[in-house]
Amino acid sequence: MPLVLDLMRHGAAQPATGDGDASRPLSPRGRADLERLAAHLAGMGWRPDRAFTSPLTRARDSAHIALGRTAPAVTAEVMEALRPECDPAAVLEALAERGSVDGHVLLVGHQPLLGLLGGLLTGGPAPGFAPGSLVRIEFPGTLAAGAGAPGLQLAP
Repeated sequence: MPLVLDLMRHGAAQPATGDGDASRPLSPRGRADLERLAAHLAGMGWRPDRAFTSPLTRARDSAHIALGRTAPAVTAEVMEALRPECDPAAVLEALAERGSVDGHVLLVGHQPLLGLLGGLLTGGPAPGFAPGSLVRIEFPGTLAAGAGAPGLQLAP
């Protein structure tokens, strides 16, 4: 079965406080943008089989909003490789380790990682990722660097 990989950047977030970057919550605008994106995805019949999110608060909250409206039975699993400073190749390794190399998979993360990952997977330039946007990469065969083709792109 082919792989459809949806890369979603978290919604706009509040500025960092004394608790640091990792605990930054979504801003009201970020929540609103994600609610609109989730409503649009629900209207399309969008239903990922699995979902993974960075451990940072804004990414986990973004995944929760998107899945709550579209696929409430799917729980986003935390993937350390989705931290913003990680190497894109580590995401491929983590997906393989978790057996998520086919079907429809959602990854919720950050820049610059998502742009670098998109470029690695398509063998082309890194796609832009505004907060609260989604870029699809489709694999007719095996998940591998350069083997994906860009597909659906949604921005707030």
